[in-house]
Amino acid sequence: MISTGVTGAENTATGGYPDSGRVIWLMGMLITYKAVGEETGGEYMIWEGTVPPQHGAPPHIHHRETEAFYVLEGAFEFIRGERTVRAGAWDYVHIPRGAVHAFTNVGAEPARLLGIVTPGGLHEQLLAGLGEPAQAATLPPPLAGRPDMARLMAIAGKYDTELLPPPGQ
Repeated sequence: MISTGVTGAENTATGGYPDSGRVIWLMGMLITYKAVGEETGGEYMIWEGTVPPQHGAPPHIHHRETEAFYVLEGAFEFIRGERTVRAGAWDYVHIPRGAVHAFTNVGAEPARLLGIVTPGGLHEQLLAGLGEPAQAATLPPPLAGRPDMARLMAIAGKYDTELLPPPGQ
C-alpha cells in the first residue's frame, strides 16, 4: 500500500484564499487558486489560468519568487530573460527569481496553464491585488480599453514584483 501522507481531515482543502475567493479575473484571464501558501506552510502556491487568445501577462520580474509554468492546453509564447520560448500542451517552463518574463496565448482558442510559485503566500496576494473577484468561474467580459499600467505597476511593487512599462512608455 502506498501512503500519501494525507489522512482524515487533512484531506480537505481549507485554503485561506485572498478576498475569500477561489477565482479572480485578471487582465482578461480567469485565475483559479489551486493551493495557496496558507495551505502549504508557505512553501508554494499553484494557480490555473484560462487565457483568451492573444492575452497573457505583460513583462514583469518577481524579486522574491521563482515561478514555473506547465501548459495544460493550447500554445503559449513565453519571454524568459532574453529568450522567447514557445510551449504547447505538456510543456514546462521554469522562470528563475529575478528574471524578466511574460506569456501570451498565441492560439486561436482559450488556452490553459498551471503556475507554480515558490515560496507561497506573496503571489496569491499579488494576483488578488491586480485582479478582481470573478463574477463566475468563466472568462471575464472582454477588456474595455487598455489597463491602467501606472496603477498596476504601483500595486505590483507592494508585492516585490516589477511590472515593466509597455514599449514606448
